[in-house]
Amino acid sequence: MTPAVDRNVGLFRTILAGSGRTLADAFANLEQAPEVERLTRHPTRGLVGARVAVPPDEGEGYWDLTRIRDDINVVIANFMYKDLRVEMVPGDGLVQFSFKLSGDMSLAVSRTEPLRWNRPSLLVWAQPTGVDISEWTAPCAREQYIIISIRPEFLAEHFLSSSAAASAQLQSYVSNALEKILYCQRPLTAQTFDITTRVINNPFSGELALIYTEALVLELLCCAVQSFTSLGAAEEQYTERELKCLEMARNTLARELAPPPSISKLARSVGMAKSTLTKGFKAVFGETILDYSLGCRMRHAMTLMRDQCYSVSKASEAVGYAHPTSFTTAFRRHFGMRPIDVRRVKSREKSPEQRRLNS
Repeated sequence: MTPAVDRNVGLFRTILAGSGRTLADAFANLEQAPEVERLTRHPTRGLVGARVAVPPDEGEGYWDLTRIRDDINVVIANFMYKDLRVEMVPGDGLVQFSFKLSGDMSLAVSRTEPLRWNRPSLLVWAQPTGVDISEWTAPCAREQYIIISIRPEFLAEHFLSSSAAASAQLQSYVSNALEKILYCQRPLTAQTFDITTRVINNPFSGELALIYTEALVLELLCCAVQSFTSLGAAEEQYTERELKCLEMARNTLARELAPPPSISKLARSVGMAKSTLTKGFKAVFGETILDYSLGCRMRHAMTLMRDQCYSVSKASEAVGYAHPTSFTTAFRRHFGMRPIDVRRVKSREKSPEQRRLNS
């Protein structure tokens, strides 16, 4: 059920253009909105970027919005509101690729059960014009995500030009013949997790920041489209029942982190032979069971240390490691950095009182 709160205290659309306005309205108002604290242009490449800060009395963080010519709109979220925030989202006919690192957001896709977007994942979304929903973010949830909105025609022309290679599912988002909300959610790969993190932590400023964002956004789109292409080709080799079992296995791995299930136990729980599960998981999802499980555990540990101030030993225990040294080795191999480095960066962002309470 949609929370009954004042809809005027919404998210970026409401802040920039008013309640009930579209994403296009928000981007069209970038140069006039008083809430924009920084506006940057790259005229040669047709790039415009703006930052909207969260007022200190409402929370912390910011929204970064980037327009890539008239083809792609990018919303980079890195914020936390103290109270529940609800926004009306009008249908705009665009296709959205949303890459989430952390947070707890819900979308009212039906009257009975909202879609909860609260774990690292890719959410692909198509909402026809005239179909409106509400979305809301939980109080004190650290939201970190990127939404890439693209015209269906541009997506088809530049990313799906080879109809033989494009997934039928992704093609359906372009045509949306049924004129209803289409969506699918799948876990982030290690590659997309890394790229999303780099976009949010953009090390550049001014025009260089816009070029950097453009480059990585295009890379994210390529990764997303390729994941559908690979999945579509592999799906043809398996029955509907086997695909459901493989999806169940992946969901189990994403959920059971400490300890992770053995392959034998996983096979029994989803009703597949061990060899079929192992081969099918690699073919359909593009990585081995062990690699996928490790990625889920490492990303969860990163979130715990970065956003919930877990110590290295506490984070290692939360993802099923008996010894912090083994966890440190695995974490460094996965991310190219030590767990203690994540803690040090987070520590520098906090006040002395916060550091004392979390030590």
